[in-house]
Amino acid sequence: MNTRILEVLPHCVGSLDVAPLIPERLLGMHESEIGDIPMAGNGRVRDCFSISGIDSDHLVIRAGSLRLDNVGNRMRSGKITIEGNCGSFAGHGMRGGEICVTGTAGDYAGCEMRGGMLDIAGNAGSFTGAALPGNMQGMRGGCVVIHGNAGDRAGDRMRRGSILIAGNTGAYCGSRMLAGTIVVKGRVGPLPGMELRRGTLIFHHVPSDMPATFQDCGLHRLLFLHLIEKELRKLGAPFSGFLPFATEVRRYCGDLAAGGFGEILVPGERQGV
Repeated sequence: MNTRILEVLPHCVGSLDVAPLIPERLLGMHESEIGDIPMAGNGRVRDCFSISGIDSDHLVIRAGSLRLDNVGNRMRSGKITIEGNCGSFAGHGMRGGEICVTGTAGDYAGCEMRGGMLDIAGNAGSFTGAALPGNMQGMRGGCVVIHGNAGDRAGDRMRRGSILIAGNTGAYCGSRMLAGTIVVKGRVGPLPGMELRRGTLIFHHVPSDMPATFQDCGLHRLLFLHLIEKELRKLGAPFSGFLPFATEVRRYCGDLAAGGFGEILVPGERQGV
């Protein structure tokens, strides 16, 4: 596969804002031109990275021990692979393309994204798919896939799109959600769906601390869950078999304090944790 490779130089430490390094911007540029791109507070690209590989729309960044912030900021096409960990704001505002992180991601991964795919092999921090402080809408399209755990407030103010979490989540998952879908295979932290207006939260385990403002609406057979399961199988392990309870679920409607048009779906055969 043709790739353009940027490898962090040994003298670089701490964190680095890589917002300028998106595939559509680098496509067709020579190595010397890429090297001249200014980096926020860190000179130019050549001061931070060695550049090699063939010109293509697939950019591989070998992070080493450096924390890379703003990976794929507002990207529209192509693919970025981060070999290592990335810092905050991975996929911020992305419109299309694909970002694959082989390690972990910091806070605000996928914040305000509108399209594309963000795949994180490890854990993600808090506010995944959320809105930036002061903004009213978070994720508005695309898909975030987390193979590890997610922190607090995943999907806060989410408007559209999907967040798939193979591990556990922190508190307030789906808080202030306007629409969209969040699926969690692991354990869910306290008070999921607080101020949920619309949207669907699908949990493999019944939350230990369900908000009092959700109404138990009984058992249901929902055909759309089979469609979700079909799409999840395409992602392979650990997402295949993600919804073994898809034939029957218990549905909680809420948040009744915010209109009550959202829903939390949990295994129908279980009444506790």
